[in-house]
Amino acid sequence: MATRGTESVAGDWSVDERCIRCDVARHWAPGLIKQDDRGRSYVARQPVSGEDEQALWRAAVACPTQSVHRRAMPRPSQPPFPHEMTPGLLALGHNSRKSFGAHSYLATRPDGHVMFDTPRFERSLVERVEALGGVAHILLSHRDDVADYDRWAGHFGSQVWIHEAEAHVAPQATDIVRGRDSVEIAPGVIAHVAPGHTEGHLVFHVDNRWLFTGDTLLWNQRRGELDVTPLQMFYSWEALTETVEMLAALRVEWVLPGHGSWRQLEPSDYSADMQRLAAGMRRLGQQGWASRPNTPFDWY
Repeated sequence: MATRGTESVAGDWSVDERCIRCDVARHWAPGLIKQDDRGRSYVARQPVSGEDEQALWRAAVACPTQSVHRRAMPRPSQPPFPHEMTPGLLALGHNSRKSFGAHSYLATRPDGHVMFDTPRFERSLVERVEALGGVAHILLSHRDDVADYDRWAGHFGSQVWIHEAEAHVAPQATDIVRGRDSVEIAPGVIAHVAPGHTEGHLVFHVDNRWLFTGDTLLWNQRRGELDVTPLQMFYSWEALTETVEMLAALRVEWVLPGHGSWRQLEPSDYSADMQRLAAGMRRLGQQGWASRPNTPFDWY
C-alpha cells in the first residue's frame, strides 16, 4: 500500500511515495505542490479557497501514479478534465505513467476534433470526450508519449499520425509522415518534423496560434523563459538547434508541451524568446555540448 509522504504539511491533502518526479502535479497546482530535495512532489500549502481545491483536484486526477490524495474524498461536482485552457483547446489530464506523465490535449474543430498525444484510457474521460464529439485525428509527437493511443483510436475510429522514424512504437498508426517535409493533417493543422529529442519527433502548429511541442520545447518556470531539455536529448543537439530556429519563424500564442509547463505569450515575445534560445543553443553547440552524455530525467 502507498504511504503518505513525510514532507507534506499537515492537512487533508498529501502526496504518497509512489511519486515518480514527473512534475505533473506541480504544473496544475503551483505553489500548493512543490518539489523536495529528492525531486518528489509534496503539499507545501493546504488549500484556503475553492480555487485552491480545484487546482489540487486537477493535480490529483492528472497525476500518472495517482499519488495526490485528499483524506476525505468527496469528489468535485464537476470533473476536473477536460479543462478548457482557452476557447477550443482542452487539457485532458489523466496523464499516463506509460509516457512518464506527458500532457495531452484536445482541439475541438468543426471538421473533426484532434487529440495531441494521449492520456490514460479511462471510461469516465472517454465518455466526456464522446459527449464533445469524439476524436477524428490522434497526433503522436514521438515514441515516448504514445501511451494508450491504440485504445483511443480503436474506440473512436481515429486516424493516427506519427513519423516513420517513430512508427515502430505505434503499429496501428494509419498515417505515416515521411522525410522532413511538413504535412497538413487537417485545415489549419500542420505537422512539422522537429528532430532533436528523437529523430522523428513531430510538433503540431494549429491556426497560427497553438504549438504542441511534445518534448521539444517548454516553458522553464524557474528561469521564466522558453527552453529545451538538453539532458534529455537522444538524437542530435545540432538537429535540435535547427528545429528551434525553424520554430522561431512561426507565429505562436500558446506553447503546449508534453513534458514541462505550458505558456501563453504575445507572438512578438515568443519570437524574441525563441531567437534568444536558438542563439544560446548555437553557442553551446560550439562549446561541445553535443558530446556530453545523456542523463536521467531532470525536467525544469
